[in-house]
Amino acid sequence: MKTAAALTLAALLRVALASLHAAITPEQVAADQLAAGNMDTTGFDFQVAPGPVKPNAQSLGENYHCPDWFRDAKFGIYMHWGLNSIPGFNGHYARNMYHQQEPAAAVLDRESKGSLSGYTSGSVEAYEHHVKTYGHPSKFGYKDFIPMWKADKFDAMALAALYKACGAKYIGAQAVHCDNFDLYDSTFQPWNSVRMGPHLDVVAAWQKACAKEHLRFAITSHLSNNYHEHLFYQGETDATGPLAGIPYDTMDPKNDGLYGKRTPDRLRRLNPEFAQSWYHRTKELIDKYNPDLIYLDGGLPNGAYGLNLAAHFYNHYLKVNGKPEGVFTIKRTEPKGFTLDVESAGIGESMKDPWQVDTTLNSGWFYMGNTTSEGSAKGKGTDDAGMSAVGAGKQGTDRIRLAAGQVIDNLVDIVSKNGNMLLNVGLRADGSLPDSYRDELLKIGAWLKINGEAIYATRPFKVFGEGPFHLPKTGGRYNDNQYRFTAEDIRFTTAKDGSALYAIVLDVPKSALRIKSLAGGNVAAVTLVGSDVKPTWKQEPDALVIEPVTRWPSSYAVVFKIVLKP
Repeated sequence: MKTAAALTLAALLRVALASLHAAITPEQVAADQLAAGNMDTTGFDFQVAPGPVKPNAQSLGENYHCPDWFRDAKFGIYMHWGLNSIPGFNGHYARNMYHQQEPAAAVLDRESKGSLSGYTSGSVEAYEHHVKTYGHPSKFGYKDFIPMWKADKFDAMALAALYKACGAKYIGAQAVHCDNFDLYDSTFQPWNSVRMGPHLDVVAAWQKACAKEHLRFAITSHLSNNYHEHLFYQGETDATGPLAGIPYDTMDPKNDGLYGKRTPDRLRRLNPEFAQSWYHRTKELIDKYNPDLIYLDGGLPNGAYGLNLAAHFYNHYLKVNGKPEGVFTIKRTEPKGFTLDVESAGIGESMKDPWQVDTTLNSGWFYMGNTTSEGSAKGKGTDDAGMSAVGAGKQGTDRIRLAAGQVIDNLVDIVSKNGNMLLNVGLRADGSLPDSYRDELLKIGAWLKINGEAIYATRPFKVFGEGPFHLPKTGGRYNDNQYRFTAEDIRFTTAKDGSALYAIVLDVPKSALRIKSLAGGNVAAVTLVGSDVKPTWKQEPDALVIEPVTRWPSSYAVVFKIVLKP
């Protein structure tokens, strides 16, 4: 059996080059292989649920078909919320607070054109902020945020009801971020939110809330791949300054359960010990909470461990629910048998298979409303605004990164290309939702209440749209969904039964629309969704022409429902 870890480097590079629409570079795919290390499974009992899916790429590809519930849902909400919400400074604070300066391993890594050190440009800012705000990491480490996390204003039931009212059809609960701290009743990780901190099973709270609101339930794991912090606590001491040589709390063996183990070369190297812990912890999420969707923040990790985990999820879901409707998203197009998730970026063309974008409403994946960082915590090769606190302090607390109109335009663009949007909303450390976030979500919900028939349960048209917009080229993985569409940009969706075509104009038109994709004489009727006003229209040889109306039903995108002649 050929596992993901056994693929040759050449094959991995071919996969990457074939997947440029997912913005995965050949270097990142090569790093997947290098970091995979030794994935020995000798003597390990996977306890995969019996069923049709076997733990190999061929079986996964042959058995997985993205279910209609996901294809119909189109819009979900999930939340980055946990220990990292307390400092609220940087999405990878857990490792970056230990970087007094660029480590030697990062220099060697960069010279060899690798990406295994875990260091990114700007990490030193997190260290400086930490020392100034909380103290030196020899005295106040990441673990010391645990007793500070009270979550005393968290109400999953109320939030789920709100998100449903705002148009979400599924909700994602973060089970563990890149800090190795589980947010559920974890048997295999004693560093968890039930035993420590708020003494709260966050995942169970969301599971119950979704059941009450009849929403599909998703679980996100950000510990899933070799880019994240299970081996990132490589900091030891300051290299310079008055506390040079004083060990950080990462060096205390009693904290290894949270901080992980340092590798000799300070580069990320996975091993069976971590892979087995990851497998047990993720499998327990499946068995205990029965999610409709599993989201991994990266590719399928850990060789055979990842393949067995996926097979178990699909078989378990079928056994418990009686239908093969489980969805498993990863950020790669290989192996087959999964739904592609794209982070903070669009795709230029319609996809044959359903896919998903995860992006963020607020200025960070986590709540960063009170940050004051003014430097550049972004690497030159990316524009991952969600991981940075840059500029937040200058623009006021609780600022919005994507206003309602931008979220709507992105959602329309994504849906027209056979995709879904999973929108992140960062809660405050106490579990409350900022009013500014709530206001934008309610605006999105109001638009969907009027125009939802053009979004939910739709399918792509023969062309996704037309207009001058082109995806920006950022030189890296992320283009951040911060686009500017115009009334010349039109996107199409169709009713699932083929009874109607929807032309969604991504700004309020101020002049006549010329829809070139509908040239000819096959249009039978045109109505304006959400309005009793009958638009004036005509078909010309080169376009369907629709005149503007005096009163539009929305200040955002507007939708025309078009019936075509048989």
